[in-house]
Amino acid sequence: MQNISEAVVDKVRVEAQAIVSEAEEEAKKELDKAKGLRDARLDAEKRRLLTEARGEAARIVAHSAMQARQEVAAAKASIVDDMVAQAKTALQKSATKPELLAFLIGDAIDGTGSEKATVAVNDRDLSMAKELVKNDKHLSAVVIDVVATDCMGGVIATSEDKKTSVDNTYPTRLEMLLPRLLPEINKELF
Repeated sequence: MQNISEAVVDKVRVEAQAIVSEAEEEAKKELDKAKGLRDARLDAEKRRLLTEARGEAARIVAHSAMQARQEVAAAKASIVDDMVAQAKTALQKSATKPELLAFLIGDAIDGTGSEKATVAVNDRDLSMAKELVKNDKHLSAVVIDVVATDCMGGVIATSEDKKTSVDNTYPTRLEMLLPRLLPEINKELF
């Protein structure tokens, strides 16, 4: 009987060992499957984080590039503004040449479309303008009066009926020229 009982115990041990081995094998498969899922999730999370990091990096680079362009544009604008201010200062300080003043007077009067006009110039050019009008037959025929006005230089002509006025002063002419000159200035400077 002891043999039978040892045989039964051996058989039970073998079966138990088989069950344990099968359970261990199944547990190993489940563990491998869980590790595979974990690795897949980690890879997916890494890819997501990398994508987000790349997107954030691209956003930062774009923002920095935009700021740099704005700073460069502001610096360029400041340089151009300084140039314009210097040009205005130089115009204000420079003596007006008679031929230039005569041209500005004629151009302004033509712009009024009137046969007769009053001409206004700055105090510094008043006597020269009066002399130019007096000595020029065409100007003396169309200019009613030459008066002083507060301007940097140049001429303002007003039609006889006072309905039309042409501003041919230096600042106005400079403002009209700037849009055409700025592309050339930018090309030369920058």
